[in-house]
Amino acid sequence: MDHGAYESSSQIYESRGREASLPGEAFSAGTAVAHHQLQGGSVRDSRMHNRYEDPREHGRYGSSRSAAGGQKNRKGLLGLSNLGNTCFMNAALQCLTHTHGMQKYFRMCSHEYASKTDAASSRGPTPRQKLLLSFAHWFERDWAKNVSASFHSPEDILRAVQQLNPMFQGYTQQDAQEFLRCVLDNMHEELRREIPDELHSRFGVDLCPGAALGGGGSSSSTGGPDGSADSRHAARSGGDADPVSPKSRSASAASQLMQLCQATEGVTDVGEIRLPAAKPPAPPPTNAGPPAGNAASASPGSAWESGSAVSSSSAATTPSAAAPQFHGAAALPQRGGGKEGEGGEKKERNEGEKPSHFSSIVSDLFQGHVVSTVRCLECNRVSRTKEPFQDVSVQIPSPNELANGQTLTGSPVHDMSAPEIGAHGGASGSAKGPTFTGMLGNVTGKVKSWFYDKGVEITDCLRKFCAPEYLVGKDKYDCDHCKRKTDGERRFAFKDLPEVLCIHIKRFRYDASWFNATKNSRVVTFPVNRTLDMGPFLEDPVPYPVEYRLIGLIQHIGSMGGGHYISYCQHKRKPQDWYEFDDIQVNQVSAETVERAEPYVLFFQRIPSKGSKLDRQTFKSDHGRMQARIRDYLMCHPPPTPPGITPGSHLSGMGRHGSGHGSEEAVAEEMRFHGPALRTIYRSPPSELDMVFVTKRWYVKLTTMSHPGPLDNYQFLCPHRLLGCASVDMAAEPFIPISRALCQSLMQKYGGGPVVDSMEVCAKCQAHLRAYNDRKQAEYDLVSKYDTKDTGDGKAWYLVDAVWVNKWKCYIKADHVMDIRDMMQPGPVSNGRLCDRKTGQIRSGLKLRIDYIGVNARVWWLFKHLHGGGPAICREDLDIYSAEHRLETELKLEELKPIGDRAELSRRMRHEFVDECKGDTELFLERYGQGVGGGAPDSRD
Repeated sequence: MDHGAYESSSQIYESRGREASLPGEAFSAGTAVAHHQLQGGSVRDSRMHNRYEDPREHGRYGSSRSAAGGQKNRKGLLGLSNLGNTCFMNAALQCLTHTHGMQKYFRMCSHEYASKTDAASSRGPTPRQKLLLSFAHWFERDWAKNVSASFHSPEDILRAVQQLNPMFQGYTQQDAQEFLRCVLDNMHEELRREIPDELHSRFGVDLCPGAALGGGGSSSSTGGPDGSADSRHAARSGGDADPVSPKSRSASAASQLMQLCQATEGVTDVGEIRLPAAKPPAPPPTNAGPPAGNAASASPGSAWESGSAVSSSSAATTPSAAAPQFHGAAALPQRGGGKEGEGGEKKERNEGEKPSHFSSIVSDLFQGHVVSTVRCLECNRVSRTKEPFQDVSVQIPSPNELANGQTLTGSPVHDMSAPEIGAHGGASGSAKGPTFTGMLGNVTGKVKSWFYDKGVEITDCLRKFCAPEYLVGKDKYDCDHCKRKTDGERRFAFKDLPEVLCIHIKRFRYDASWFNATKNSRVVTFPVNRTLDMGPFLEDPVPYPVEYRLIGLIQHIGSMGGGHYISYCQHKRKPQDWYEFDDIQVNQVSAETVERAEPYVLFFQRIPSKGSKLDRQTFKSDHGRMQARIRDYLMCHPPPTPPGITPGSHLSGMGRHGSGHGSEEAVAEEMRFHGPALRTIYRSPPSELDMVFVTKRWYVKLTTMSHPGPLDNYQFLCPHRLLGCASVDMAAEPFIPISRALCQSLMQKYGGGPVVDSMEVCAKCQAHLRAYNDRKQAEYDLVSKYDTKDTGDGKAWYLVDAVWVNKWKCYIKADHVMDIRDMMQPGPVSNGRLCDRKTGQIRSGLKLRIDYIGVNARVWWLFKHLHGGGPAICREDLDIYSAEHRLETELKLEELKPIGDRAELSRRMRHEFVDECKGDTELFLERYGQGVGGGAPDSRD
């Protein structure tokens, strides 16, 4: 290949040669993999920077003098050691671990990220995979049974974030909100799944009236406090919708669900999400990235909006790549607006490509939508733009604004354009104990305000956010109708609210006339023992409250020149208890202490309805009964004993003894470790169990969110409606068993599906996976062998579309694929993009490296054989407008010629076999016959 126009094989595949830094062993059910080897490399000496360092605390995990240290079980109460001005990270991590949906997902759904790391073990995990594994390890240590340590060292998380964004390297104090954005965006990019929009035609999935999309769902739904009549009717009919189940105990769960759906709901029930029946089918939440920042910034171009991944290389060179500017929704719409769109939740697609979007646990929890409405003051035309957000940045109203009622009356707000910067302080404070730092924060942030200013409420900040802003002067609105810049009025309102609402208070501002930066320490009050009603801030008001409760906050103590971060979190297991997390120091505090904090980032969790809480109890009870029935079945129906094996001991490979029936100990181990006998039951469930499956991810959403959305079994099915994974052993990992009656009732109420009644692996997809992986490995070997920086054995350059080459690089560098959903074929070579559609001639203005690259003849014929497409563009020079050269067909690869022993390899690598026939040998021979091998050049060549 040419110098610089295309990376050499040593550059393209350099990651292939890295030694594995992560073994494949996993922690107990639902946690990360072999974490200790992620600790390779130099660990910074925390003794020089940790304010609480003690000679007894030099270990990675240890005990501190925390006031919470005397408790026998410290679940959820681990402190985090300061690694040198990393209090910003520690405060953010504590709020994330006390976001129940996040920590439960990482502990239960390790199959969604650990499998990728296992596949990449030959070259080590990527920085994003390291980030996921380090978070899983942190969550497991913090919430596992019998937690004895009192603090954890998050050095693995810090190293992963530093690789993703160099801004966090060194010992400088950073901004906690920027850290949150960086972490959540990269998690989303690694965990996201592409979800087809047309689910009904593909899987027969019906998103019924009760199904809300996107985890959090839409708060502006039309259903009243008691829910829509349609969804209630569906729930009532769910109890006797199962003609298969003959047993009354199977129907008992469904009848309980029917009763709870009809039960009178309390005050908090009014927040339940129900979409109108007119909504078209669509799967769970899309991944949209959020806002939070200064009002003058442009709309964020994050991967959450476009659906395209942020590459690790770009993230490593540009701070905003790893931590996209999800600036406050006040900055989301571009000047000039536009028609209301999907806010980036849809995947950008080419012509003919089916519509789809991306979803992950991050978007399920944190994503919402805000609507910007801009009105031209000359023609009165209105433009609406819908944008996604992950957190909302709000300004603190000034006393004059509140006194004059500006934020309520719609008067112009002139102070929204001041750029904001993060809280970059110097060294952490010197306080020795958590109570002192808490008092210090209260003193520095409150004393002045107690005497001169009573402060504002968080609802005042939200009103200012939603207040009209007049676009005049240099900020005039570019009106499409008037065809010029005019004065305009812009307003913001929330369209969809997330499950976890993060409100970032903009306390730090850039002011060139006063040492470049200032901090606004005005008192902002917020509800601790009360609920936050977001109903008044919705675009479409609802007649009932949309309630949130505070679950955590990040506080910044000090000024721009030097400060310290701490956090306050509500304990999930003890909702009445609040704890202060000050690095390794953890102390229980009163709600009054939390109320006196100076908030920087607030975390609010949406309150579930009474019906949702009862759904959780019904599901857990039904799952427990199903586990007991499986246990009884294994006791009464032990599998046949293999020759030479002690009866009963083969149940799990760890049994002790048996005598015709399985021993209790062996059965317990079988179920705990998902042994072969249990996997056999899952593959072909006995009729007497009447068992079906739902995903662990949906279970996490049911038990941690106010509305779980439709059942997402379809996300794990192949086009043949079976499980499309390569391994029988890993097929059941994403699922948990429940009764058929309960599953049908849940589908009636929440929508989604379809019913999965066995863990049968699709044989067709297994053949496709083998063909895909075999071709990719052979292609990697052949390109490594024949790729050069010149024309190689030939005399001409073969020019290839740069867009296609980028897709091919992603394909060839990807991990070994274990699931049909992870395939990413580059498709046929798309050189037609370089030609004029009408004349067929090369388009003008094309540039090397930007529009096309050059390869030698052997690599070109390899691409043609493996992927098809074209046409061939053969030139004497790298300039696409240089003289044409004849096609060097004599340089086709000998390995791919259908002669003798090579005929089978040639056939199995052809794009017709892998891409068209999906690895089906019989179908290939039926279509192309026995003589198909190397094939003749495309007619367009």
